[in-house]
Amino acid sequence: MTNVFDTLTEKYDSWYDSEDGRPLYESELFCLKPLVERASKLILEIGVGTGRFAMHFPDVIGVDPSFNVLKTAETRGIKTVQAYGEYLPFRDNTFGCILIIVTLCFVKRPLDVLKEAKRVLKKDGSMIIGLVPKDSPWGIFYEEKKRQGHPFYGEATFYSLADLQKFSEDIGMKIMRIRSTLLQRPDEPGRIEKPVEGYNKTAGFLCIEAKIKSIH
Repeated sequence: MTNVFDTLTEKYDSWYDSEDGRPLYESELFCLKPLVERASKLILEIGVGTGRFAMHFPDVIGVDPSFNVLKTAETRGIKTVQAYGEYLPFRDNTFGCILIIVTLCFVKRPLDVLKEAKRVLKKDGSMIIGLVPKDSPWGIFYEEKKRQGHPFYGEATFYSLADLQKFSEDIGMKIMRIRSTLLQRPDEPGRIEKPVEGYNKTAGFLCIEAKIKSIH
């Protein structure tokens, strides 16, 4: 992630408790939780930020290049390591589950991050990716914020599900399950949603579970 998360840590973190942010955050959590809870432990979150997702799960190690967001994550009981997703300081086959929640859009080399995630993932582990699809109403909404010079989205690059499917193929992963939420439009008052199974093209947030392809 870019240095803006270091300089605007408090502003970034406060969004999760805001009137606009809270229902979206809760909806994303509802979408994510069943996938994580059935996955193997130990968990690594790449781009842990201030720990808003990691705090809901046991046995999580969070990595992020931003020192300030890691300090906040530590106050939420999360073990942290300052590192870039492209260069993870862990041995091969270490983690049973890897979370990458709205992180790929903020990194320069998403394929390298995914390759590193696969390297440290156990052979039977799960990689769970939270994605704001660029071709969804929410993706278009954030793209407009990017054009307007929004401090957080100004340098973001959003990806579609098709992009992620291509990335997965390139690194030898297979998408096993997709859950969708944020079917509400960005111009509507925010509300907490129940997620739906499968891919919904209007969804502003997808939880995607991928596993390493077996070689037979």
